[in-house]
Amino acid sequence: MPKVAVEHLFTGDTVEYTSYDSTRTMLGKHIVQQTGPSAEDKFAGPMPILLGRPMEQQVATAQAVGFPHVIDIGGGKQLCFLIGTGATNPLRVVMYEFDKQANTFTYIGFVTVAFAAGNATARGFRAQRYLHTTGTVAVSGTGVTGTGTQFQSERIGAGARIGFGSTNPNNITTWYTIAPASAIASNTALTLVENAGTISAGTPYVIEELRIVVSITNATATNGGLYLAKGLHAGLFTSAGTTISLATTVDNIRAVYWLKDAATVTNTVAAGCAIESPVSNTEQYVYVLNGATTASVCYKYNIRASLASLTAGASQSAITLISGTATLVGNQSQLNNGRVATTSHGPGSGSACLYWVTATRIYRALLSGITAGSTTWANDAAVENPPGGSATFALGSAFTSVEYAGNIDRFIVATSGAAGIRSYVTRYITDGSQFDHIFLVDTKQLDQSTADAGGVIHPAVNASTMSVWSEDGYCYLCRNGATAALNQIYIVPLSAHWFYATGFSDNNRLITPAISTPGATKFYRLYVNNIEHLGTGTLGMPPEPYRVYYRTSGITDDSGSWTLLGEGRDLSGVSPAASIQFAFEFKIIGLTCIPGRILGLTVLYEQGDEIPSHLEWNYTDSSLSDGTLGFKQVSSYGSVPHLTISYYRSDNNNLLLTQASTGTTNGVFEYWSGSAWVAGNGTDTVGLRRRFRPTAGLPTNVDVYAKLQLV
Repeated sequence: MPKVAVEHLFTGDTVEYTSYDSTRTMLGKHIVQQTGPSAEDKFAGPMPILLGRPMEQQVATAQAVGFPHVIDIGGGKQLCFLIGTGATNPLRVVMYEFDKQANTFTYIGFVTVAFAAGNATARGFRAQRYLHTTGTVAVSGTGVTGTGTQFQSERIGAGARIGFGSTNPNNITTWYTIAPASAIASNTALTLVENAGTISAGTPYVIEELRIVVSITNATATNGGLYLAKGLHAGLFTSAGTTISLATTVDNIRAVYWLKDAATVTNTVAAGCAIESPVSNTEQYVYVLNGATTASVCYKYNIRASLASLTAGASQSAITLISGTATLVGNQSQLNNGRVATTSHGPGSGSACLYWVTATRIYRALLSGITAGSTTWANDAAVENPPGGSATFALGSAFTSVEYAGNIDRFIVATSGAAGIRSYVTRYITDGSQFDHIFLVDTKQLDQSTADAGGVIHPAVNASTMSVWSEDGYCYLCRNGATAALNQIYIVPLSAHWFYATGFSDNNRLITPAISTPGATKFYRLYVNNIEHLGTGTLGMPPEPYRVYYRTSGITDDSGSWTLLGEGRDLSGVSPAASIQFAFEFKIIGLTCIPGRILGLTVLYEQGDEIPSHLEWNYTDSSLSDGTLGFKQVSSYGSVPHLTISYYRSDNNNLLLTQASTGTTNGVFEYWSGSAWVAGNGTDTVGLRRRFRPTAGLPTNVDVYAKLQLV
């Protein structure tokens, strides 16, 4: 019985797993197939880590930035915003664009936002994108006239941009700026900066407005609190920058507004800001924690409120309530602390809650329970407990922020990074159980543009605080260092981690096509060609590991269950089948988070002979026109042989027909008498010519093969 090796390389046709096709390589949501100049670049696996270098990509006098906030804008793209982390005024807001299809992370530019007098330090940061499409418009030059529009009622900020011809911003090729200096005067009229020509009535449109939400502390304490920049759009972020000044007395123009909580601000020790999704164009809430010790007060603001009595850009109209002081265990972090989330697990499952951290705990508060004056608004806490327990990994006691990754229903807990303190990915656990995952490590590698190209990009801790955002399964990790050497942002395909590859919102497996193994009588082994070491020998690193599953049934319709292969990839216990399929899962939440890369695979199996050893095919007596197959006897068998012949499709190994020599339903076995073909097997005679002539129809224009067996 011969051994056969069949190879599959990850260089062919692909399809997203959502469009399952057993004839093509299938890619989960965060899985890619790439080509490139070197062997390392021709692979399939999770998206490689992407890197941004904010301080190197800004103009001179660049600011260190952190606190990423990401917005998915459709069309396979996300916008990533970061804010300056130093104590200065104004602060810079930087924007990147992540293109999922091209796998690129591109620096776009920045704006600067001004605050009340005194050096400001960002303590919490969010970016918001609003789209307005109500009604239709007509345009004449710089004048826009609406029908059924709600320009003023929807509280659109002047300075936003408008596109015509579609309500989908991704279909807009030319944008026009709404005059930024004066508030929109009515629901049906806008003035543009640029001349848009003539556009007929009834035209659909879309207005895009970006707003920046920042909680700060200030060198002048009472100049701190919550600030809101209105009337922005993506086109303002340029390499030269755009300045957004503090407002004066006019609402809803391109300016920065100070949302005071009182005539003299009491929210002076901001510890972050958490934001809810909009309720309407007039209602959206932000929660700002106040305090850097074990005492915490929660301030709730409506950032879509009309701002009355504006003086020097300040108004008290947005403040909704101020809680009483809750007593916590551990000091409350001031590093972008707080996240609104509705989980599918834990005591807050199914309910909108505020999550935040002290040095040793993740806290939770039901949003509906945060009320004016209440001192008991904090519901419960998850206490730090590393995987394996504190005897395996020492307690870091240095939580700095928490982020919710909705695609995997887990929290990402960042730490100070001091002395190599690790971070976590975990459920919210209040019974003292161990956290789910520990990840990131302090390799001390610097990922500046001047670094040796032999190194491998990865989010090394470098004794620095990481700030985190998760969007659609992509984890943005920003190292909050104050220098170019320690201020980078990474995109890691966190949701592709093997524990979450199936059973959550995304499928994140790499799945091969059905691999044909015709005539298999025994499987032996799977050999995988993967990259074991990226980078140079001195500076390089191994990727994180992967694991492999197989199945031999339910391949065509994706109904078959998968079985995990052991590390040796031994297939000897797998029942023979005409095809086999493999699925790969990858570890991401590890030391370096560097995803594995699969180049190809080879299946070794044993193939049964297509004809008994005392017979051989005789193509002189065969016919392609009707599928007749000839064979002759080459050695004595000892008796007249009884045979079965089976025909199969070559493309999918499906059985077409089978016939025993004792029957005639699908065809006739015949032997050559010396002068004519006679039905039957003939005698046990060396040199005797035989053939099988099918009478059942075989498909046309399809390659087939046959197997002849003794019975």
